[in-house]
Amino acid sequence: MSESNGPPRHCRLSHPNQISSDGRGGEVPKTLDTSDLRYIYYRLYTKDGPIRSNNPIYADNPFISRTLPKFITPPRNALSVKKHLCKIEGLSGPTGSTLFESLSSKTAAEESFRLAVRGYSGPGASEDDPMVLVVGVEDAEKRSASTAQSDGSPEAVLPEPCYVYYRLYDEDGVLASKMSFDSEDSSMGRIETLSVPPPQTVSSLSSQVMKAEGFVARTAQLFQDMDGEVPMTDNDHLPLQAQAYPGHFEDEPITIVCGQESSGKAEGSQVMTPLSAVDSSILMRIKGKATWNPDESVQADWLPFKRGEVLYTDGIKTSGFIRGISRTPLSRWF
Repeated sequence: MSESNGPPRHCRLSHPNQISSDGRGGEVPKTLDTSDLRYIYYRLYTKDGPIRSNNPIYADNPFISRTLPKFITPPRNALSVKKHLCKIEGLSGPTGSTLFESLSSKTAAEESFRLAVRGYSGPGASEDDPMVLVVGVEDAEKRSASTAQSDGSPEAVLPEPCYVYYRLYDEDGVLASKMSFDSEDSSMGRIETLSVPPPQTVSSLSSQVMKAEGFVARTAQLFQDMDGEVPMTDNDHLPLQAQAYPGHFEDEPITIVCGQESSGKAEGSQVMTPLSAVDSSILMRIKGKATWNPDESVQADWLPFKRGEVLYTDGIKTSGFIRGISRTPLSRWF
């Protein structure tokens, strides 16, 4: 008989003083409880889009966080999960909030619904498919400030962002998009799929695009593609977490036809949003290619940054030159 090189993979931990109850001697196997070793990953949203977590797990991605099942009061249903997340995120409470098992969920979980948050599967088991807590805008603005420090946290290995591409029109023709990314095609815009709060429907996508474009009092009709003749229905669910969805491909954008401004609103007026709401929609990151310490008397609207420092942008392309540096293009610095 060959000598074993170690315990077989199926061996379980046991206490040395326990006696076997099978009459064969030896130790009684004791199963190792691994049910609380996995995390519950989650994201926070309001109806206006994502908001930062008070407990970031990455230095360069403030929108994803996690907790442990053992911190949630039994029975572990949607209500107890909401209460726990509201507590650790400095929110007033679960009233008015909704919990979704994932970004792709079509409906919120009922408060009494038991969630399988123990073990290696179930809602929130992966940061790529986290639970989502949607809270009121006012509650998010009033919440207590974060005491967590992201300094020293690891950087996230972020996948390439996924976008919803769209083309803007009104009854007179194409409109220039503020989310344009191609200087030769100003009517084509895009937003990240992660900026759309669940349930990810035509209505929530439309609302997010109108916010990004700064339209206050315009109605919008969305068509699945350039050849669409029947507008999509507001309650239609969009599979934005799938490999293919309306507007996932740049050559096949969603068509958005905007109505006229309502009376009493000036053309081109923009939504005035608090700083926290603006911050919450910043999902793209860039890194400085050089250290920049501007002279406030020359470039008062710029903040200093270091080479390699992670910066965040709302994705709106800006062209211009930095004064006093031989008309250096902005793109050279990012």
